[in-house]
Amino acid sequence: MHTNLKSLQEDARRLQAGLEAVAAEMSAYENNLGGIQACALKIQKCARVIGNNRIAAVAAKDKRKIMAELEDAAIELVELLKR
Repeated sequence: MHTNLKSLQEDARRLQAGLEAVAAEMSAYENNLGGIQACALKIQKCARVIGNNRIAAVAAKDKRKIMAELEDAAIELVELLKR
């Protein structure tokens, strides 16, 4: 009986450690998903501004700024997808 209780106690410890590991992975996944969504929205916004023919010509300075923001979002997206 004593051996069974010890075994059960060890199983409970392993289960708890496994659940904590899964919870940490899910938390990281949710953070990555939020970052991916934010990057996608930023890329969409930049592409819309640069590609919108209805807007008067975007000044070269603003265009460089938008393209830099687009590049930063793409780099961040790639990093998030690697995780």
